[in-house]
Amino acid sequence: MLDNCNYTKVKLLHDLSRITWYLKRHAKEDAKKSGHVLCHTMCEEMEKDLEKHMEKLRQAIEGLSKEGKFK
Repeated sequence: MLDNCNYTKVKLLHDLSRITWYLKRHAKEDAKKSGHVLCHTMCEEMEKDLEKHMEKLRQAIEGLSKEGKFK
């Protein structure tokens, strides 16, 4: 069983992955179809920001795992 801090990292990574997927597959395309340039740009920026945070979480999980502290 994971301790609370490690569980939180996995949960955040999962949730951010779902949001990023939605932005890529639906939100940007919907904004583009509607002609909402600012919304499309906002979705792209959010996607990039979330991917940076996801990478930080992946690195934290990987680092703790290599140290044997991901329990």
